[in-house]
Amino acid sequence: MKIFKFVKEYIFKYKIQLFIFLIFSIISWIISIGLPYITGNYIDSLMNFQNRQTIIDFTIKILLMGIINIISSFVVSYSYVKVQTKSAIELNFKALEHISKMPILYFKNLDSAYLNQRINSDSNTLISFVLSNFLDILIRALTLIIVFYISFKINRKLTMILIPLIPLYLAIYFIFKKPLFKSGYELKEKQNKFFSKMNEQLYNINLIKLNSTFEESQKQLRTSFSTMFESLLKYTRISYIFSSSDSMTMIISQIIIFFFGGMEIINENLTIGQFTIIISYFSMIMGCISYYLNLGKSYQDALVSYNRLEEILNETKEINGDKRINSIDTIVLKEVCFSYDDTNNIIDNFNYTFKKGNIYGIIGQNGTGKSTFINLILGLFNNYYKGKIYYNSIELKKLDMYHIRKRIIGISEQEPALINDTIGKNVTYGIDIYNYDDIEEVLKSLNLDINKFQDGLNTNIYEAANNISGGEKLKISLARTFLKNPDMIILDEPTSALDVNSIEKLEFILKEIKKDKIIIIVTHNRDILDILDEIIDLNVVNSLNCEA
Repeated sequence: MKIFKFVKEYIFKYKIQLFIFLIFSIISWIISIGLPYITGNYIDSLMNFQNRQTIIDFTIKILLMGIINIISSFVVSYSYVKVQTKSAIELNFKALEHISKMPILYFKNLDSAYLNQRINSDSNTLISFVLSNFLDILIRALTLIIVFYISFKINRKLTMILIPLIPLYLAIYFIFKKPLFKSGYELKEKQNKFFSKMNEQLYNINLIKLNSTFEESQKQLRTSFSTMFESLLKYTRISYIFSSSDSMTMIISQIIIFFFGGMEIINENLTIGQFTIIISYFSMIMGCISYYLNLGKSYQDALVSYNRLEEILNETKEINGDKRINSIDTIVLKEVCFSYDDTNNIIDNFNYTFKKGNIYGIIGQNGTGKSTFINLILGLFNNYYKGKIYYNSIELKKLDMYHIRKRIIGISEQEPALINDTIGKNVTYGIDIYNYDDIEEVLKSLNLDINKFQDGLNTNIYEAANNISGGEKLKISLARTFLKNPDMIILDEPTSALDVNSIEKLEFILKEIKKDKIIIIVTHNRDILDILDEIIDLNVVNSLNCEA
């Protein structure tokens, strides 16, 4: 089964817990098979030999089996939760890791809340399905064989009457197979989109408040709910018709067993104890058949999740090579072209060389491709550009840019992304080796007094960094870049939220460290142009289609 092959590596990581789960599941199953047989024989013993020892023996057996069953059930439930939760998280992480290494343009129109909800839901569905069923399929099959054999030995006629009911179950499954899959897939998609829309309400709360668009946002949410609700009702209708067939078959089966079983007792072909055994075993038989019938339904649900995860994991990863370098001396661009839509080039036939020891400025109007240009040389558009980009004479697509960006490139964005943690953790985020005393020093050099915060470096930054100013956020991002001490520094609008004094301090730092670094600054601020060694004006470059 392809679903089992897909998830086995995540489940088998926890072999000890899985082994415990299997052993105690088998113990519980053995007790469930043995208990009806012991009970039926006990009833016949009482009918034929009424003595206290029979009662005492039976009571002791039932007590021991009950205690063992309680312990086994607890261990099974506890180990199941451990394996299921850990395995689902591993599958979650696998999918998220794959997504994080997809081409950057994959995320252009991506609904992150929808995708997170989808991955989490599908991972849990798949792991739960396999963990619940891979042993159950075997146990239920053995149960059918054993109880059919015992029932056949007790009364052949009654057992043979029940066998024709099995094909009826199989026919029902094949009738509903495709409708269940289709409606299940549709429902999961609509649910994920609805939860995404709910998340959007909270994410855009500031926009909603500023524009007082409470009614409009509620209308969007209700529209999304209505679409999801229609899919839910459709799935419920199909699922109910499918499930109700199980109840009808059970009713028919009960009528058959009580009528013919009663007749066999009257004809003295069956004892009351044997009748109770057959009744109990018949319930097990119907439970097993019902399980296999519903297994088809749950398999279709799991197949939906499997296909949706496969869609994600089959997406092409971004190009990333395996060659590593320990320093960046030059970056050379030769006839580089880039377009978002394969028609109009944002970067067109671009040629340039960046050398260590210089500060470069990237200027240009909005839409001229400043951010695109930075993403190009960082290797974020490896799947899309034409031409050649070289780091130290090595082609960009052959380089392990994950390693290079982590180790020897430092980036401060125009709108810095900070994590929901302390100031200290944000400054050192992604940096493996640093001196703790240097954190306050680098913040001080950027005109940020850490003592103004009540808990200093241990001050927590809230979600969306709304408890610190834009300037403080930018300085934390700059401090992280300088603390990293990389070979190449890229600063996107580094002065946008800084006062005059802070800008002067930033300029001083850049001039001090530029000797052994390539520094690239994207800016609209004319005041910082004085420290630049070379300027790339993308307005001119793109209009002339020539070298910078």
